[in-house]
Amino acid sequence: MSTYYQGKRATTYNRTWKTFSEKTLSATLEQIDKPGLYEKAKNQDQPVRILDVACGTGLLLQKLTQLFPQAELYGIDQSADMLDQASQLLANQPHIHLIQGTLKSDQMSTLPYQPASFDLITCTNTLHYLDDPQAVLRGLRALLTPHGQLVVEDYARRPFPFPWRPFEWLIKHVDPQHNKAYTPIEAQQISAAAGLHVLSSRNFSAGWMWRCWVIRSTVGQQ
Repeated sequence: MSTYYQGKRATTYNRTWKTFSEKTLSATLEQIDKPGLYEKAKNQDQPVRILDVACGTGLLLQKLTQLFPQAELYGIDQSADMLDQASQLLANQPHIHLIQGTLKSDQMSTLPYQPASFDLITCTNTLHYLDDPQAVLRGLRALLTPHGQLVVEDYARRPFPFPWRPFEWLIKHVDPQHNKAYTPIEAQQISAAAGLHVLSSRNFSAGWMWRCWVIRSTVGQQ
């Protein structure tokens, strides 16, 4: 969750990244086990609970509330300006709760959510910002209900002949909080090291410049 997205960058985000967002969020939604969540909704007394981590302008939350209209949805993001955009987009949706917060490896235990609270957690286009992605995913794992699912998506580090090193240098020059992009295999390894069991994964393109991956995991056995 990067504070790079403030001011004009926040207000123009949806226009600037329209095609990229459509493709990455569509891939994320396709990876969710929707029948499993619908079954949970029928068989438990309380509504399905969904958390979108680094929710940005709320585009994914908007799509999730359309898919799961009875669910309780939560969004957290570091940027107050991005949350302002989300609040406008999601106005008159009392079952969606937005808060400002950060994903830091040493602060995961301070997130204002109880363990085993969420049936679904999503996290899109964010892993490359994290200081310790394994620790953050472990923290998110603790927030999953038994058999809950974590769906993580991000753009991938591209192999030769793509000039990745100068490309990533340019990304860091524009957005200094960028840390590191991961290959699909590395992302699965990080998930497994965090105690998650990878159920499915998919690689896809979000434009000629961007190669992406999306992974669905659940609470693993330790």
